[in-house]
Amino acid sequence: MTWTLFVPGTPKATQTGSVVRAGRRLIPMRRNTGWADRVALAANTAKPARLLEGPLSLRLDFVLARPTSGKAAKRTAPTVRPDLGNLEKGLTDALQGIVFADDAAVCRLAMQKIYGVRPGVTITVEELA
Repeated sequence: MTWTLFVPGTPKATQTGSVVRAGRRLIPMRRNTGWADRVALAANTAKPARLLEGPLSLRLDFVLARPTSGKAAKRTAPTVRPDLGNLEKGLTDALQGIVFADDAAVCRLAMQKIYGVRPGVTITVEELA
């Protein structure tokens, strides 16, 4: 089974801030989680009939608005922030329990960030077996 969703908006990186100690465990505190919350809300309204089960392939196509000035405006691809890894970080957590049971089931990951007219992210999750 394959599930695809486009979430419009400006993709934001989820960053790990400080670490909080809970007993013996260290729990990272996330910052800028509003974008991940938006993705989770959109995924919840268009969720698949059942949770997808692993192994899973995840593809994330981030579309960013082209800057109007500076060196980045002349480039064909976005080579500036946000960092691609930080864009992905919060989304896999946001999709957990809505699209798939556990993000540990993702064993194939493809990501890109491109310039486009309509900023947002296209998420494609596919069951491999």
